[in-house]
Amino acid sequence: MSNKITDNDIRGKQSLELFKNWLSKHRFLKYTGTDSIDDLLMFYLRVKKFSMQKTFESFEFTIPFINSHSDLYSNPGPADYEFTVKANSPLIFLKNPNAEGQRIYIYKMKNFKNFDNVEYLRRNFLTPLLCIFDMEAQLNGVVVVMDYSDVNLGKLMKVPVPMIYNAMKLSKYGVMRLKQLNIIGFPSFLKPIFEFAKSFTSAKILERINFLNDVTELPKYMDVSVLPKEYGGSSVELLDYKSFELGVACINKIRKFDVNFSKIQAYENVGSFRKLEID
Repeated sequence: MSNKITDNDIRGKQSLELFKNWLSKHRFLKYTGTDSIDDLLMFYLRVKKFSMQKTFESFEFTIPFINSHSDLYSNPGPADYEFTVKANSPLIFLKNPNAEGQRIYIYKMKNFKNFDNVEYLRRNFLTPLLCIFDMEAQLNGVVVVMDYSDVNLGKLMKVPVPMIYNAMKLSKYGVMRLKQLNIIGFPSFLKPIFEFAKSFTSAKILERINFLNDVTELPKYMDVSVLPKEYGGSSVELLDYKSFELGVACINKIRKFDVNFSKIQAYENVGSFRKLEID
């Protein structure tokens, strides 16, 4: 194996040092843990393709967001993973990537329920975040299938408005490298919400969204062989807990950041990275 240093290696090291220098001078974020956070910082850099401004913006939003929602993000572990492998789970994460190495996540909207249950809400927010720290998801991105088949207005009326709003805010700062979003059977009564969501979504992401009438149209947009039988494939393997462990470690590191919320409001409109001197 060659030990030759590539341009990407150099760029990564330089970006990481710049990121660490920026963080050391930050006005409202301070890491209080004793373990290295290089893997966490590199995750943000990779997802944002080493754009420092986008990396800083994403970091400044997600770190306070996670730490201000302890009911959703505290103490991640095996029980949260178990939530994704049950027969009636609303979220499943496939073990085998597609030919491009992209991870595949499926949201079965008809299985969303129990929104008055704190643990149910928590796991719908937490488990996707645990998966995106996976190296394949960082480098190659993810393909998401959202299945609205058999969903009626009565079911979706149970979804709390704050949950929808928070999900939109998280998508705006994109900690997921989304390569494709295939939406099956999107209900007409949700179109006004989608129009509103566009304001939180970049033009590039909007171009990657496909609306399908039913499951039979999936092969037009993706290789279905890696999907479960109900979506035209033959895959039965789901992502195992070992692949969640990196996400668990990263969430625990995020929870060790001291966030001075009293200072955030003064900088949130312009971005604190604009105010810092970067050596």
